[in-house]
Amino acid sequence: MTRSAPGGKLMPLSMVIFALGLVALAVIFSLYASGAGDLPLWLNLAGVILTPVGLALGLVAVYFQVRRRSPEA
Repeated sequence: MTRSAPGGKLMPLSMVIFALGLVALAVIFSLYASGAGDLPLWLNLAGVILTPVGLALGLVAVYFQVRRRSPEA
């Protein structure tokens, strides 16, 4: 039986989280450009939190994938 590595399922999840953060940031910038001033707190938090969390999870996934493929020393 083969075991799935932690980085295998983590990469798509991190890409989705990062993309949601980028979409939130794009919405924030477009609303500010259109003149909106008071944006909802959840939108600001989504842009500020989801993007770096998705990036960090992606880096962790890459680390696990590289470690799994590297030969044991």
